[in-house]
Amino acid sequence: MSKIQYFPPMFERLTPRTPWAGGRMVDTDVLTLAEAASMATKHAGEPVTIGDFLRAAARGEITLRAIVHTAAKVQKHDGGIYCNGGQENENRVPAGAIATLPLTACKHLAAAGRASWRTFDGFEMVEGVLQRYTKGELVAGEPDFETVPDDCRVVGYDVHALADEYTAPEATQAEPQAAPVEADSASDAPDTSKGTPPKLTEVDKAEILRLYNRGRGASVNAMAKQFNVSRPTIEKVLQRAGIKK
Repeated sequence: MSKIQYFPPMFERLTPRTPWAGGRMVDTDVLTLAEAASMATKHAGEPVTIGDFLRAAARGEITLRAIVHTAAKVQKHDGGIYCNGGQENENRVPAGAIATLPLTACKHLAAAGRASWRTFDGFEMVEGVLQRYTKGELVAGEPDFETVPDDCRVVGYDVHALADEYTAPEATQAEPQAAPVEADSASDAPDTSKGTPPKLTEVDKAEILRLYNRGRGASVNAMAKQFNVSRPTIEKVLQRAGIKK
């Protein structure tokens, strides 16, 4: 029996953290990406798109599944029985089955809008960390599965978790205000005519760019928590600097 190769996560798995307010849905519901985006937008109060779900799946922050349109012969990662052991349809995935997409397929969907794939991912808790591994694969001679976003499905739990990333943290409800600055003249006084000052200062924005390090440093999720703002706020800073599309 071959040893399982685990793939440690590069990004933290998302989890829900506020009461759900996006419509009638439970954690186990299976939704299309269009349905997921619509309900997540209602919950967050700002747009959450199909692209947002694809990018989160590509980072491993949520799990993406897809309908397979043709029956295929499969096997376990070590060549053993993958499904339906001892039955007439042993090691056979039927058309219409919903399989967990491998991370490589998620990345291709996010980048190009389609993916070809041959493996099925599984998850296992290893030393307190949920890790991916290749659970099964198509046998030699079977054509690749082809998937586009319309084929993809996501469960309610992950919809809730991603939607929460687009809501401002509760701590922002009562932010402390800085002490007033005594100006030497009217021209030196801060302009308060436009209401509440922005949540991020220019120093904060420079620090965000430094921490992000063009995708090699801190994650957007981690920085949103650090600076006590929503995830889109961090993404806008990166986009305006031409670092992130």
